[in-house]
Amino acid sequence: MPTLLPHIIIDEQPLHYIDKGHGPVVVFCHGLLANCSMWQAQIDALSAQYRCIAIDFWGHGQSQTLPVGCDNLQDVAKHVLRLIDALEINDIAVVGHGSGGAIAAEMVLIAPARIHALVMLNSFVGFEPQVNCIKYQNFIAQVANAQAIPAELAVSLTELFFSKDAYELSQHNITLAQAIKAFEKQLTDIHTQQIAPLLKFANMAIYKRDTLESVEALTLPTLVAVGLNGYLRTALESYLMHDSIDGSQLLHIEHAGHLANIEKADLFNQHLIDFLAKVNFN
Repeated sequence: MPTLLPHIIIDEQPLHYIDKGHGPVVVFCHGLLANCSMWQAQIDALSAQYRCIAIDFWGHGQSQTLPVGCDNLQDVAKHVLRLIDALEINDIAVVGHGSGGAIAAEMVLIAPARIHALVMLNSFVGFEPQVNCIKYQNFIAQVANAQAIPAELAVSLTELFFSKDAYELSQHNITLAQAIKAFEKQLTDIHTQQIAPLLKFANMAIYKRDTLESVEALTLPTLVAVGLNGYLRTALESYLMHDSIDGSQLLHIEHAGHLANIEKADLFNQHLIDFLAKVNFN
């Protein structure tokens, strides 16, 4: 049984998180279908110098419910800021993956004075392309009908999260093979009572608002990173965000997919450490 994570109560529901390390605070926001454990390699690399807070979002990991009235990613961003308030933290950097990157951007738009750096990995803050919405709605329908993530669907989803050649490479890479199996198991282990909150969060993530024009106003240090060999996000989307945010840095990660921070942990960690070293947290 996994260790029960600490939590705070937000609108009568528990929001769980990891809190490890000491120093300037870095908040990690996972994307749809992941959880805070996806950041373990980054927490291991950073926690000697930074206080790392990684959140299980509603319907994910140990945060298996969703508050009444939580209707969009702006609401989720406000919940993260309430967590930071509860921990009596003023200044942070935020790292977001997938829809967690959109949540991170919403946090900056809500509280720009408190957030001193932004990292978005395989994220896109514009409208989700319609072709993706149709595909994702098919997945949602399968989960809703089964009230679970069936094993066959879990395999298909896992394939989408890793690089296009990950399964071939995993034949000779035990660490990668273990990561693939762990993600697949994480999906099939989702509890029935978790399905409704997860599906609502999924719709919030898929049909998020377009903030491409809004982020043009951002002036904080920003790193936009994308795995070049994935199925879910594209290099073009990373260019669009990089162009929208003046002074942002762009990182293309070769031979990696949606979970580039896991597939290429050492490379991503080094870029993240170098980026954070230049951030003024005061």
